[in-house]
Amino acid sequence: MRKQLAFIFFMVGAASMLVMSLHYLQNEVSGILQNKPLAEFGWFRGMFKLHIASGIIAITSGPFQFLPRFRAKYPLIHRRIGYVYMFAVLLSSLAGLVIAQGAMGGLMSTLGFSLLAVLWLATLIQAFLTAKRREFPLHRNWMHLNYAITFAAITQRTMLLFAMIPGIPFMPIYKWSSWLPWMINLGIAWYVLHRSNPQTLKVSQ
Repeated sequence: MRKQLAFIFFMVGAASMLVMSLHYLQNEVSGILQNKPLAEFGWFRGMFKLHIASGIIAITSGPFQFLPRFRAKYPLIHRRIGYVYMFAVLLSSLAGLVIAQGAMGGLMSTLGFSLLAVLWLATLIQAFLTAKRREFPLHRNWMHLNYAITFAAITQRTMLLFAMIPGIPFMPIYKWSSWLPWMINLGIAWYVLHRSNPQTLKVSQ
């Protein structure tokens, strides 16, 4: 039952991500891009939209991979969705690393978003390597951590809602949103996994 509730929660989050980000794909310069000097360059807008579009695919396809009955009944579909998810995260993390260099808020934001992108890619690589070696329990654990980072997009946008409260400046919230969302999500995922099995993870070479 908890798996099903988690699936519904993540899918609602994915739908909200699509609604909140659709304007970036419909317009050349929209939302936060209006405040970025680099947005005047086509390559930067392209990277930004690639990051958004691939991120939407990742956050939407990810929840299906955590349904045990779905995995058992449709292993081939599970594998194919896994490749779609992996490719989406690969593109979105690399594009995210590029656009992080032009993040508002200076060095703090750039470092936060850059580290997010690196950890997103690193956990994906570990998930792939453990699956390739058929170490499926470890593969699932690495995927849980990876999707926790994927879902940081929702946590960040939720955090930015506080900036809409009168009297609360936007920029400090934005700077902290480059760090806290993925740190909180990873912390929760790590705690849940570690509590169920202290020997949660190992790094594949």
